[in-house]
Amino acid sequence: MSLARVRELWGRTTFTVLDFETTGLDSRVDRICEIGAVRLSASGTEIASLDLLVNPGIPIRPEASRVSGISDEMVRDTRPVEAALPELLAFLGDSVIVAHNASFDLGFLRAAAERPGRTVPPNPVADTRDLAREAFPGLPSYALQSLARSFGLAPGNAHRACDDARTCARLLALCVQAAPASSEGPRRESNPAP
Repeated sequence: MSLARVRELWGRTTFTVLDFETTGLDSRVDRICEIGAVRLSASGTEIASLDLLVNPGIPIRPEASRVSGISDEMVRDTRPVEAALPELLAFLGDSVIVAHNASFDLGFLRAAAERPGRTVPPNPVADTRDLAREAFPGLPSYALQSLARSFGLAPGNAHRACDDARTCARLLALCVQAAPASSEGPRRESNPAP
C-alpha cells in the first residue's frame, strides 16, 4: 500500500500494527513464539494491544533466542500458537494490517493459519519499511531499529513483539506526517522559471 493511500485512510479507519518473534527466519519450518499487536484509532492513538508468548511446538533456534531473549523455558507452558490464532485474528478484525517488512510477518501468519486450516483475512496491508523509503528517501538503513535511532523513537525492548509493534506504530505516524496532504503529491509549478 502506498503512502498516499495510507494518508487517505488515516483518520478514517483503524490500523493494527503487528510484529512476531519467531524460532527462526523461515516461515516454512520455523514458528511464531511471540505475538505483539497494537490497534490504533483512526487518529493514530493506541486503543488496544495484544502481547502473547506462545508455544511454537519446536525448539527456538539459539540465534533467534539471542536476538529476542525468548527461551524455550519461557514458552514451554504457554498455549500453542494455533490456539492463540483466533484471538489474534479477532484482534485484527477488518483493520489495515501494518508491519515492518510485512512479507516476513504475513508469511508466518499465513503458515500458522494454514496448519489448522484457517485463512488470513484479506485485510489491506501497509509495510512501514516501504512507507519509510517513500517518505524519507536516501537513509542509510530502513531496518526498524535503525529508523528508530534516526528519528529518536524510543524503541522499548527491541526484538520483543509488542515493543517492536509500538515502535512501528510511531514510525507509521511519522510517515503519515511526512506525506503530502493530498494524494496528488507535491505541487509543481506550471510555468517554471527559465
